[in-house]
Amino acid sequence: MLHSRPGNARDGYGETVDLAALDIPLCERFFIDHYGPGNALVTLTGAFDPDAAERLVRRYFEPLPGRPVVTAPDGPEPEPRREIRLSVTDPHAGLPAVAVGYRMPDPVTERADYLAHLVLAALLGQGRHALLRRGPAAPTGVASLSVGCGLFGLPLDTTGPDLLTLFAVYGGAAESGPGGADDGGRVTDALDTVLARLAENEVDAGLLRATTARWASGALRELGDPGTRAQLLGLREMLFGEAELTERLPELIRTGVSAEQVSRAAARLRDSHRAVVRFVPRATATASGKAAA
Repeated sequence: MLHSRPGNARDGYGETVDLAALDIPLCERFFIDHYGPGNALVTLTGAFDPDAAERLVRRYFEPLPGRPVVTAPDGPEPEPRREIRLSVTDPHAGLPAVAVGYRMPDPVTERADYLAHLVLAALLGQGRHALLRRGPAAPTGVASLSVGCGLFGLPLDTTGPDLLTLFAVYGGAAESGPGGADDGGRVTDALDTVLARLAENEVDAGLLRATTARWASGALRELGDPGTRAQLLGLREMLFGEAELTERLPELIRTGVSAEQVSRAAARLRDSHRAVVRFVPRATATASGKAAA
C-alpha cells in the first residue's frame, strides 16, 4: 500500500497463483537456504533450571551441521511523495469498508517517536473512549473501527518500514453512500479533524494516563502466556538484539510517552502522505454498475 519496492508490497504469504506454481525442488532449496542453524534462535520460557535447559539445547541442536547463512534482503523505503487512493472490489466482503495507512517512524533510529505513534493509535481507535469511537469527531454510519500498528499486527515486529493503519467497516451499503460510492471521506475527514486537534492541543492528561495504562495492561496480559512470551522475546532478539525490549515495552508506554510527544506524532501524520483503500462488495459494485447503465 505504501511500499514502492516489490518485495515489500507483496503479500507475505504469497499469491495463490505463485504458490500453486511451486514444486518440491524449489521448496527444498528454500528450506536449505533459510532454515539452517545459523538462522535459528531458541527461546525458552517457564519455570525450569537454566543449566538443565542448556544441556538439553546442546544435546539436540549442537549435532546439527552448519550451513552458510543467506544474507537477508535490504528493504529500505523512500518516503511517500503523494497520497494514494485505490478502490478494490471484494467478492468476499459483505459490507463496504475503508482502510487508511500511514508510514511510521523508524523503530530503530526513531524509537521514541515510534512509541508515541503506538500511543496515538490507541487514543484514536482502541478502547471505549477512543477519539474516533465516540464523541463529536466519531464518523457516523460505521459498524466497526480499529486502529493499530505493525505490519503483522504486533508493534516492533519489523526493523523495516512499518505502518499505522485504520480499518473501518460501514454499517451497510447505504451508509457508505449511494451504491457504496463514498470514497472513505467520512472516515478520513473525522481522522483529519482529530489529528489536527491533537497536533494543536495536547491530549487530556487523564485520557492519556488511562490509555497508556490500558495498553500496558494488555501487553502484560499477553506476556502471561508462555508461548506468546517466547515468541515476542525471540522476535525482538532476532530483529533488534533486544529480547529485554519485550519486558520493558509496557512500562515504556505507560510512563515514557508524554502528551507533547503524542502531539508531535499527530502533526507528523497530519502532514504526511497516506494511502486510502476503499473496499466495495462485489454485489454492491454490480448493482451500482447496472444502475449507471
